[in-house]
Amino acid sequence: MPNEKKRLVKTGAGPRNYTTIYVGLTPELTRKLGNLAYKEDKTESAALRRILDVYFRHVKQKGLPCEPLRKTPPVGLKVLPRTVRKEQDARLRELCEKTGRKISELVREAVEGFAV
Repeated sequence: MPNEKKRLVKTGAGPRNYTTIYVGLTPELTRKLGNLAYKEDKTESAALRRILDVYFRHVKQKGLPCEPLRKTPPVGLKVLPRTVRKEQDARLRELCEKTGRKISELVREAVEGFAV
Protein backbone atom coordinates (compact mmCIF):
# COMPACT_ATOMS: atom_id res chain seq x y z
CA MET A 1 0.00 0.00 0.00
CA PRO A 2 1.31 3.44 -0.89
CA ASN A 3 0.50 5.01 2.52
CA GLU A 4 2.38 2.39 4.53
CA LYS A 5 5.64 3.51 6.06
CA LYS A 6 8.68 1.40 5.43
CA ARG A 7 10.37 -0.04 8.48
CA LEU A 8 13.76 1.47 9.08
CA VAL A 9 14.83 -1.18 11.57
CA LYS A 10 15.08 -4.86 10.79
CA THR A 11 13.01 -6.99 13.10
CA GLY A 12 13.90 -10.52 14.02
CA ALA A 13 17.48 -10.07 12.89
CA GLY A 14 19.95 -12.46 14.45
CA PRO A 15 23.14 -11.46 16.21
CA ARG A 16 25.50 -9.20 14.29
CA ASN A 17 28.23 -11.02 12.43
CA TYR A 18 30.46 -7.92 12.30
CA THR A 19 32.76 -6.07 14.65
CA THR A 20 34.75 -2.85 14.37
CA ILE A 21 38.54 -2.78 14.35
CA TYR A 22 40.72 0.32 14.36
CA VAL A 23 43.59 0.21 11.90
CA GLY A 24 46.38 2.67 11.26
CA LEU A 25 46.94 3.16 7.55
CA THR A 26 49.37 5.43 5.75
CA PRO A 27 47.84 8.03 3.41
CA GLU A 28 48.98 5.92 0.43
CA LEU A 29 47.26 2.78 1.77
CA THR A 30 44.15 4.78 2.66
CA ARG A 31 44.00 5.99 -0.97
CA LYS A 32 44.61 2.46 -2.26
CA LEU A 33 41.76 1.07 -0.13
CA GLY A 34 39.48 3.96 -1.14
CA ASN A 35 40.23 3.46 -4.84
CA LEU A 36 39.49 -0.26 -4.59
CA ALA A 37 36.21 0.46 -2.82
CA TYR A 38 35.30 3.02 -5.50
CA LYS A 39 36.12 0.60 -8.35
CA GLU A 40 33.99 -2.13 -6.78
CA ASP A 41 31.21 0.31 -5.81
CA LYS A 42 31.44 -0.84 -2.17
CA THR A 43 32.33 0.64 1.17
CA GLU A 44 35.93 0.66 2.35
CA SER A 45 34.96 -1.86 5.03
CA ALA A 46 33.56 -4.25 2.40
CA ALA A 47 36.72 -3.86 0.32
CA LEU A 48 38.85 -4.52 3.41
CA ARG A 49 36.84 -7.67 4.21
CA ARG A 50 37.53 -8.96 0.69
CA ILE A 51 41.23 -8.13 0.99
CA LEU A 52 41.41 -9.94 4.33
CA ASP A 53 39.79 -13.04 2.83
CA VAL A 54 42.50 -13.13 0.14
CA TYR A 55 45.21 -12.43 2.73
CA PHE A 56 44.04 -15.29 4.98
CA ARG A 57 44.02 -17.70 2.02
CA HIS A 58 47.57 -16.59 1.21
CA VAL A 59 48.69 -17.13 4.83
CA LYS A 60 47.07 -20.57 4.84
CA GLN A 61 48.94 -21.55 1.65
CA LYS A 62 52.29 -19.84 2.24
CA GLY A 63 52.48 -19.80 6.05
CA LEU A 64 52.61 -16.98 8.55
CA PRO A 65 54.23 -13.69 7.60
CA CYS A 66 57.81 -13.73 8.86
CA GLU A 67 58.69 -10.06 8.64
CA PRO A 68 60.40 -8.93 11.88
CA LEU A 69 58.49 -6.80 14.35
CA ARG A 70 58.91 -3.08 13.70
CA LYS A 71 59.69 -1.11 16.83
CA THR A 72 58.17 2.11 15.51
CA PRO A 73 55.13 2.37 13.25
CA PRO A 74 55.32 4.37 10.02
CA VAL A 75 54.93 8.13 10.44
CA GLY A 76 51.63 9.80 9.57
CA LEU A 77 49.23 6.93 10.17
CA LYS A 78 45.55 7.70 10.04
CA VAL A 79 43.55 5.51 12.43
CA LEU A 80 40.33 4.39 10.78
CA PRO A 81 37.45 2.36 12.19
CA ARG A 82 36.52 -0.43 9.77
CA THR A 83 33.94 -3.19 10.08
CA VAL A 84 35.07 -6.76 9.55
CA ARG A 85 33.41 -10.12 10.11
CA LYS A 86 33.86 -11.58 13.58
CA GLU A 87 35.74 -14.60 12.20
CA GLN A 88 38.16 -12.21 10.42
CA ASP A 89 38.72 -10.37 13.70
CA ALA A 90 39.40 -13.67 15.47
CA ARG A 91 41.83 -14.75 12.73
CA LEU A 92 43.66 -11.41 12.91
CA ARG A 93 44.00 -11.74 16.69
CA GLU A 94 45.27 -15.31 16.29
CA LEU A 95 47.91 -14.13 13.81
CA CYS A 96 48.86 -11.33 16.21
CA GLU A 97 49.52 -13.84 18.98
CA LYS A 98 51.55 -16.11 16.71
CA THR A 99 53.65 -13.39 15.08
CA GLY A 100 53.90 -10.77 17.83
CA ARG A 101 52.67 -8.14 15.39
CA LYS A 102 49.78 -5.70 15.79
CA ILE A 103 46.48 -5.87 13.94
CA SER A 104 47.31 -2.63 12.10
CA GLU A 105 50.59 -4.11 10.84
CA LEU A 106 48.82 -7.19 9.48
CA VAL A 107 46.10 -5.08 7.85
CA ARG A 108 48.70 -2.75 6.30
CA GLU A 109 50.50 -5.80 4.90
CA ALA A 110 47.20 -7.15 3.52
CA VAL A 111 46.25 -3.85 1.86
CA GLU A 112 49.78 -3.37 0.47
CA GLY A 113 49.96 -6.82 -1.03
CA PHE A 114 46.42 -7.68 -1.99
CA ALA A 115 44.58 -4.47 -2.92
CA VAL A 116 44.76 -4.54 -6.69
